[in-house]
Amino acid sequence: MKVSTAVLHLAGKDPQKVYQLGGKVYTSLTSNPSVFIQSEPTLLELNTETIKLDTLLKSKDGSKQKNQAILDQTDVVYTILKSLAAYTNKIANGDKSIILLSGFDCNNEPTTHDIPGKAIIKRLEDGNTSCSVKIFMEALADADRYKVEINTTSNANDPASWKTVLDFGSINRLELKDLPRGQEIFLRVSGGNTWGWGIASESASFIPR
Repeated sequence: MKVSTAVLHLAGKDPQKVYQLGGKVYTSLTSNPSVFIQSEPTLLELNTETIKLDTLLKSKDGSKQKNQAILDQTDVVYTILKSLAAYTNKIANGDKSIILLSGFDCNNEPTTHDIPGKAIIKRLEDGNTSCSVKIFMEALADADRYKVEINTTSNANDPASWKTVLDFGSINRLELKDLPRGQEIFLRVSGGNTWGWGIASESASFIPR
């Protein structure tokens, strides 16, 4: 699938350029609240840390201590911008027009990105608490998140019967809690990344106790 992506376009962590991009992205995201509804990190974090960097830049006196403080704060803002670029790509789903609304640059040429393949559940075990289940998966190439859906009707062919109960989970932390005791549930898992979700696993059944 060919999609456009949001990029920082910062060859290095130049403090002034990072500060300028931080301000640009903050202004752009806050100007489009209906598109960028709930960012992570929050825009308040971006604004707060960008202002701190601005204050340090304005008080620069050439001392080693102040220069290090500027570099440290530049790293903080840069890290937030990287996370917001990933958030933007999730919202935009390859749409160049949405990416440009964010204040980030868009890569010049759409590139091909792979979504994960079909997920495979290895086994299910009782969780750490009562009425919980741990899910063990085969790791998927290109997957950086996992989604768990449950079904209490056993009708796997009805899309409406599946309910997402865990989104953006880590493969090492796939555990469902507070399940209905003694009621058989069916679950399936999908691997995903910024570009989409792969094929869901075959359903597996479990009876919480």
